[in-house]
Amino acid sequence: MVAVTAFDTSQLSTFRTHHHFERYGEFKSAEEFAEYCRWADAHSAQVYILGNGSNTLFARPSVRSLVLKNSLPRTIRSLGDGRVEVSSTVQINEVLNYCYQHALDSFYYLASVPASIGGALAMNAGRGKTHNCTIYDFVESVTYVHEGVVKTLSNTEVQRGYRRTMFTGIQRSLILSAVLRFDAAHFEHNPLTERRQWAKEHQDNTLPNCGTVFKYASYPIMNRLRGLRIGDASFSSKTSNWILNKSSSSAPILTLIKVAKVLHYLSFKKIDLEVIEVD
Repeated sequence: MVAVTAFDTSQLSTFRTHHHFERYGEFKSAEEFAEYCRWADAHSAQVYILGNGSNTLFARPSVRSLVLKNSLPRTIRSLGDGRVEVSSTVQINEVLNYCYQHALDSFYYLASVPASIGGALAMNAGRGKTHNCTIYDFVESVTYVHEGVVKTLSNTEVQRGYRRTMFTGIQRSLILSAVLRFDAAHFEHNPLTERRQWAKEHQDNTLPNCGTVFKYASYPIMNRLRGLRIGDASFSSKTSNWILNKSSSSAPILTLIKVAKVLHYLSFKKIDLEVIEVD
């Protein structure tokens, strides 16, 4: 029997807003995850998996969704010839440190992203349209569970597009692990240090934030919103399309998002939220 508990915390979103979670659980296996899903069905509850792609904005003071933390064992297992099997809970930087220590090429451009491998795979994390490279450049296969059935897909079988995959926002599918393939590399400089220095110069981590807020947006509009403050939340004056927060409530963040959406609507410009709102 899985354990569903209630508690109050500000640690489940990188916006650090404080909420009462009516239903919360942690799973350490695919079987436990399936059991939680059955519990949710029996209690008419929506499921939300933390770290399952994109970032999270809890929209209400009291969250009724069954919020689940992926606590699968964190493993990095060498398969030889630059092939590595990595569990979904392993952090991006753990893989990058492994690759650097073993003189392997990798997605070092993600060194500034505080994400798990599972989350990065689910959202097709990469360097953006201009660079046209993503984590899937290094993926051989992905193993996931859906409705209690474990399946493995090859790279080409994983449906994906810009900052999305077949797993994005799908809370009944959970990536368990992936096999990654890395070529040998020679480094004159530490690529991890270089990327972190770039992030320090170009990104704004002075306050809690979820990184990029909108998947698609008009940058002329977003640039005009730089520094706009509502309560204790504001659009970053340094990094366009980021919201910084020091409020315990998500209301100021939601208002800033609404302002951006209204301005895009009035200007007939496309805007698409990347952050996932959870009730």
